[in-house]
Amino acid sequence: MKRLITLISLCMLTIVVLQAQKPRQVIMYIGDGFGVAPKTAARMALGQGTDGKRFSTDPNFQILALDKLKYNTMVTTHSKNSWITDSGPGATVYAAGQKGKVDNESIAFDVQSGTAVQTVLEAAKKAGYAVGLVTTTRVTHATPASFASHTWFRDLEDYIAAQFISSTQAQYEAIYNDAASKIKPYDATRDWKLPDPKVGVEVDVILGGGSRHFFPNAFPDTIVDKAGKAILNAGKVVTQGGRRTDGVNLVTLAKGRGYTYVNSRDALLNLDVTQFTGASGKKLLGLFHPSHVNYEQDRQLSAPWEPSLSEMTELAIKVLQAKSPKGFFLIVEGGRIDHLEHANVGGITVVGDAAAAVYTVDSDRPAYLGGGDANYTATAATARQDSIYGSDYLIKEVLAFNYAVEQGRKLLTDNTTETLIFSSSDHECGGTAIVALHDESDLQANATKARTYAAGPRQNNLNASSSGPATASAVASPINVKRGDVDFATNSPAGWFPNYSTYTFQGRPELWPQVSKTGRRIVVSYGSNPITNGNGVKPGGTPGNHTPQDVWVGGDDNVSGTFASRITGRGLLDNTDLTPIMIDFLKVTLTSVQEVDPAVEFQFKLSPNPVSNDQSVKVSFKLEESGRVQSDLFTFDGRHIKSLINSDQGQGEITQDINTAGLAAGVYIVTIKVGNKVGAQKLIVQ
Repeated sequence: MKRLITLISLCMLTIVVLQAQKPRQVIMYIGDGFGVAPKTAARMALGQGTDGKRFSTDPNFQILALDKLKYNTMVTTHSKNSWITDSGPGATVYAAGQKGKVDNESIAFDVQSGTAVQTVLEAAKKAGYAVGLVTTTRVTHATPASFASHTWFRDLEDYIAAQFISSTQAQYEAIYNDAASKIKPYDATRDWKLPDPKVGVEVDVILGGGSRHFFPNAFPDTIVDKAGKAILNAGKVVTQGGRRTDGVNLVTLAKGRGYTYVNSRDALLNLDVTQFTGASGKKLLGLFHPSHVNYEQDRQLSAPWEPSLSEMTELAIKVLQAKSPKGFFLIVEGGRIDHLEHANVGGITVVGDAAAAVYTVDSDRPAYLGGGDANYTATAATARQDSIYGSDYLIKEVLAFNYAVEQGRKLLTDNTTETLIFSSSDHECGGTAIVALHDESDLQANATKARTYAAGPRQNNLNASSSGPATASAVASPINVKRGDVDFATNSPAGWFPNYSTYTFQGRPELWPQVSKTGRRIVVSYGSNPITNGNGVKPGGTPGNHTPQDVWVGGDDNVSGTFASRITGRGLLDNTDLTPIMIDFLKVTLTSVQEVDPAVEFQFKLSPNPVSNDQSVKVSFKLEESGRVQSDLFTFDGRHIKSLINSDQGQGEITQDINTAGLAAGVYIVTIKVGNKVGAQKLIVQ
């Protein structure tokens, strides 16, 4: 009787503990193609190395939100079948751990076995968390798609969009049986089926570009403000189109499935977030461009009705917090860093006449008019920006990603919630390098006006533009010696550093750097360019490619670093090593993650797992020889609940039922000890 009372008390205590658990929030940031060099460029443009930002003891030393993430490491990026990955497997590893090490072009799908791979987003949603996708690419593009869809080929974006808004096979089939469908009826051999891991999973927030995969071909979606009034650009109504050849309007279907739809910055920022609370079931779909949203530089120049990545992240957090008191999982992608590197923006230029234009490497000329992708179609006659350079595009794209990370870092100061943040990349792109500063005075006399070092010291009697003392007039004494570059006409900051000024845009607190055409701007170059990578020199195609370089990971949490710190002190990691930390933090089970602890020696199975508390669980294992078996049940934080097995067992296959009646929903640990061997597994009770 006493033992029964104790067990009941423990179960009641478990319920209280779980009810009092703080909401848990995970944000996985992925800078597509984001290597170390672009981060350095963004930091330097904001004044790194100058007074007050020079030493690690300076309060402003950590310029970027990315730099303030406390825990850092490097990870490898190769896919299952290639030494250089594309974004599909590059993101799937973060979504699914070791089972996410898949072939190039695959999206959370193992083509070797022909099976879909469950993701952390799907596991989180099934455990009661709200989930979301935010990106500057099409929402159906490889990186976001890897968390909430499954396909053997990343370019099947119409099908990815259909998976996004479907949580049942019936909903999925209804898309292809729609009255407007030009390909009805649904054909499983053509349209496949809703992959099993996606069944039961509704994506609560979807924000980014890609309307073309949601609207029928040539459908005119008018961009409207918060009041539903059409937004004008140069007196013309702004619209975005679709190109679904099946004729189905997925936005209309999504609205019928509980999605609130917005397509402008004004409409997004003025959303009534309370509509997403409680049992409303409402979700948010925001599509802001037919393809990828504009580069941040172009958004500021010509598309201010589109939201920034920071703004999309801010609203996603608010909606997800409203959706579930348990917490959320959010993926945020700065996807267009990669695109600038593919285009070698700032690293190549076009020479020759319009009929025979070819690329040549040139790191210090203004960007072409026509936007960040103009390199692909430029000719020698294409006009250029007045004072905007390729490095301006790259720096602003990195800062857009960085300010989105800052939105997540704000959560770390809230002690009523528990938050885990990781930021990494799916791969490096372009072999991006920061090579010099523009030198209007052409001190090196090499015609590129790009210089690396500060000028050497000189004495008063020497020419101020000299890079060092002239032997004929120099004296050994340091009398009248001047530091290099201090006396040049452009003298802020002193020395040889970038001399950007900063401005704000649309009333936001974020700072954006700008520099005059004669100023000391950052010059970028690319190791992967049309000349070195074998793509030829004719404009078009992809000037730069992905590389196999390791990428940086930063992490932080407000649980005393308990989780984020697990990326440090282990040497070089693989990109699959982040997922086990995220699922542990969320206390979910991801069947596709293989967590092997070398200290665990005894293997056993739990089935079913997860389990409802009106079912029993079978524990199965094999004894090589007869002996005493002891099995116990603990809460996830290590509190003992009850003994499950404590008896001698004979050699062979053993199966025994575990009664889960009375257990509150949550994560538990089952342990088995046989002799000096111990095994442990998580048990999820729903």
